[in-house]
Amino acid sequence: MGFGTVIAGIYVIGMLLLSFYVFANSVNHMSTMSWESLQNNLKINLERVGSSLNVANISMSADRTRLYVNLTNTGEIKIPRNQFAEIDVLVTYTDAATGFTQTYWCYYNSSDTTQVRWTLNSTISPNPSPSILDPLDWDPSKTLAITIQLAGSSQIKSDSTGYVKVIMPGGSSNGRYFDTA
Repeated sequence: MGFGTVIAGIYVIGMLLLSFYVFANSVNHMSTMSWESLQNNLKINLERVGSSLNVANISMSADRTRLYVNLTNTGEIKIPRNQFAEIDVLVTYTDAATGFTQTYWCYYNSSDTTQVRWTLNSTISPNPSPSILDPLDWDPSKTLAITIQLAGSSQIKSDSTGYVKVIMPGGSSNGRYFDTA
């Protein structure tokens, strides 16, 4: 046995150690990523299970460009005010005369009056109500009054049927039909 055989043996052992390190590191990384994914999925599912709402009632303004909606938090978790932008509101209505169906996604914004949007109803104080503790958060069993502002060209015609769907940040949703008669 020569010096070359010793070098080759050391090289083979080094390659085996390196491949074992790469394998062990890959298994560690894969298990860590799987665990984090499982934790995130569990967190999302717990939020979805804990969040729930009820669309209590819907009324319309005289010019048919605003909808007033009362939402009740029937879940077990509160929605902080900084998460209101994550609440999605969809408005769909069908014109009875033409049969044309229109759907609008309304985002949370209190300043842009040119777009289809939803805001907190400023005529209701406090909003959400009743507000004894945490006046800025939407706690369970509180009612949140919102105004859905449609663009002037999006006026809902009379004798139309509409549907409002509200989707919470956790993914739970509820909706209600309304008439414009």
